Amino acid sequence: MAGTLRCVKRRRVTIDLDQEVAALLEACAAEARVSEGEVVARAVRALDLRALVAQIRERSDLEEDAAMQLVAEELRAARAERAA
Repeated sequence: MAGTLRCVKRRRVTIDLDQEVAALLEACAAEARVSEGEVVARAVRALDLRALVAQIRERSDLEEDAAMQLVAEELRAARAERAA
């Protein structure tokens, strides 16, 4: 997926966030130089483990258990990176 441009239909949604989370969203977007919507989209995709499993399985011949183990390892790595 990296390095690939895709045209994706977008839909406007409205969400209510507490002020602290809204400020965090704004700061993350500014730091990454992307829209707040993009930050939300990335976060939702990161939480959707089913999509991650599907991507891994598409790119490999792993059995389901091996794919789930790889997903768990990637999730731990992403969380550790975020915490650092």
